[in-house]
Amino acid sequence: MSRLRFRFGFTLIELLVVIAIIAVLIALLLPAVQQAREAARRSQCKNNLKQIALAFHNYHDAAKMFPVSISWSGSDDFRGAFSDKVFLLPYLDMKPAYQKTDFVTGCGAFDAGGWNCGGGNPNIATQSLRLPVFICPSEPNAVSSGQGNFNYAINHGTSHRNHTGTQDARAVNGNHNGVASFVQGAGAPSSHWLRSDQYVNTARVTDGTSTTALYAETQIDWLANQPGPDPDPARRRTQVHSWADSSPSTSATRQQCIGQTGLSGRPNMRGRSWAWSFMGVGSAYNHTMMPNEKTCHSYTDDWGGSNLMAAGSQHSGIANVAMADGGVRSVNQTVANEIWWAIGTRNGVETVTEF
Repeated sequence: MSRLRFRFGFTLIELLVVIAIIAVLIALLLPAVQQAREAARRSQCKNNLKQIALAFHNYHDAAKMFPVSISWSGSDDFRGAFSDKVFLLPYLDMKPAYQKTDFVTGCGAFDAGGWNCGGGNPNIATQSLRLPVFICPSEPNAVSSGQGNFNYAINHGTSHRNHTGTQDARAVNGNHNGVASFVQGAGAPSSHWLRSDQYVNTARVTDGTSTTALYAETQIDWLANQPGPDPDPARRRTQVHSWADSSPSTSATRQQCIGQTGLSGRPNMRGRSWAWSFMGVGSAYNHTMMPNEKTCHSYTDDWGGSNLMAAGSQHSGIANVAMADGGVRSVNQTVANEIWWAIGTRNGVETVTEF
């Protein structure tokens, strides 16, 4: 009588087939998982901007104007240069941090470069905090300790010219045409070289709050020590390049920056300190450069807020922008130049079509 034999386990060929099937499934699923994660990060990024925009409006309800950035202190130096983000803290559920801020001694906002107070800054503990509302979750990079880093900046307009090339009231030291306002610190003399912007409120946004940018994503400068050509343009655009902006029009200024190959003499600064209004850290961005385009310094008093810092993001092909009415838009980097310039000004009387 024949004896039945039962075989347990897999042959080598069967095992290899199973492994191959699993590998194919993983290869198919991984991009979908990565896309889902990025979609979640992009959604959180937009939510951060929404919170900032709502905080702006709550501040406006109380102060009847948008928060300012202090561009220069009363003691005629860069101490006390607080960004608008400091004044937003009470409206972002961080009132205790705001209350701990020392506005009196003149020692000023914390900066990781150590330019202020020789390490004796009383605001370091508060203003070197890492605040998630100021950080895009898709940002993989950090500068300095990473604690005070930020990815969102206020719109100061199209430098000191409107997009047609006509100089506006700012010229070199006047008023920006965005939503940001950079003012002197208390006690600065009226003859000071750096004059203050006008305060901005919704009444001054004559182009309409739904078609005027308020805040946008920016990128941390994490390759400042790697000059020269880079095989990855997406990495190269995170860097701050050298000086531009001696041209008679916004378009020509933009082309100057695009052609700039030299890097900033202020390495690893942009995105460093959310509490500091100095434009070296990119406390504001402008609409001269297109989204995800190259960033440059400007000849036009960067202590007063002017610069050629472009909006940009780690999200593929877009930059998230909070509008002055509180809405948040994902703006494609291929947006028409005229539209991007138009939404950058609060009072340019431009016609803005759909974007």
